[in-house]
Amino acid sequence: MATAADAELILRLYDLRREAVCREARSFFMNWKPKDEAEVKAALTMSSNQDNAYIRQSTSYWEMAFSLANSGAIDQDLFAKNCGEGLIFCLKCQHLAKQFPGVWNRMMVEAETFLAKSAIAQKKAELFKARFG
Repeated sequence: MATAADAELILRLYDLRREAVCREARSFFMNWKPKDEAEVKAALTMSSNQDNAYIRQSTSYWEMAFSLANSGAIDQDLFAKNCGEGLIFCLKCQHLAKQFPGVWNRMMVEAETFLAKSAIAQKKAELFKARFG
């Protein structure tokens, strides 16, 4: 059963998502559709590249959030009901790994761990897969 502290943490995570650079990074990754391996490789290997910074910030934000749920710091059902974007990022990383094997190396292990054990998250992920193909 979720507590008031769990709700506070969900709201705090939401506040962090509203920070300007975090919002830009999340928007970039959500809309990023690399055309070829060279574009992926450039985004992942050029540490001074803004794309690289956005990819790292947006995926690591959600990995941090999923790690809180995986460690029991937040009610898992409440988190599952509020982590839709994180699930989309996880599914996108899985898709990029299939589309660009050997090039895409940014996986979301914490998100995948959470997804494997949460029926609510699995149901949401299936809805996203059906919606986005």
